[in-house]
Amino acid sequence: MRAAATGACVVGLVVGMQGQAWAGQVKISAVNGAGTGTFNSDPDGSIPGDSIRACDTKSDDWAIEVALDYNGDLVMDRVVDTRGHLAGYCTPWKGGNLTEGRTVRMYVTPVSGSSYGPPRYIDVTA
Repeated sequence: MRAAATGACVVGLVVGMQGQAWAGQVKISAVNGAGTGTFNSDPDGSIPGDSIRACDTKSDDWAIEVALDYNGDLVMDRVVDTRGHLAGYCTPWKGGNLTEGRTVRMYVTPVSGSSYGPPRYIDVTA
């Protein structure tokens, strides 16, 4: 019972509004369960390292955008989105090498055309 409660707390921390994550694969949900964003730090089979992926999980007329900001300057350096696809769609993984151990911010944002919903973010480590 105690282990299950501890695990639930860890999951709650990772999918919260903001925080810092460790290396590996990190997934956070967009506001209102509209979709998810995933960061994969190390190559795993066909999944490249330092890659991101967006998944739209809700039929609500909102797509999901996942972006990495390398320098904390609010300029998105790597972006994927599910615009133009129905709910249930996940983008291909979009990778690019980052310096090992580097921390960058990943944003997961609902988008509709040029409108943006409230973002969630987490710091991830390559």
